[in-house]
Amino acid sequence: DHSRVLNLVHFGQSSGYRSGRDRTLCKDLHERQKLFGLIGDIYITFEGGAGVGRVAVAAHERGAAVLPVPRTGFASTGMYCFPPKALQKPAFLTDKQWSHLKEERASFEDAANG
Repeated sequence: DHSRVLNLVHFGQSSGYRSGRDRTLCKDLHERQKLFGLIGDIYITFEGGAGVGRVAVAAHERGAAVLPVPRTGFASTGMYCFPPKALQKPAFLTDKQWSHLKEERASFEDAANG
């Protein structure tokens, strides 16, 4: 049901998505990044820059699950102040699954199938 999807944007911006409804929640990108770190229960990160690092810190500090995909690089490998404890293997993953998320040489099929 696409009517339940909310695209969170900052003032004056549009998501550009064809599904869901845009909801303006904040004044700028920095404020949106802080807010994003406060609203989710699970965060999965792919690559990312300083903004992803800020969101991951806020989410991790309040106890949300943060699952980086380190094979994608940048913030998801620990750059941009990404929380070091979030870079450790989560208890809900097997060693093999974690290895597939970390290792660039693992095939995409292996990473998806664990």
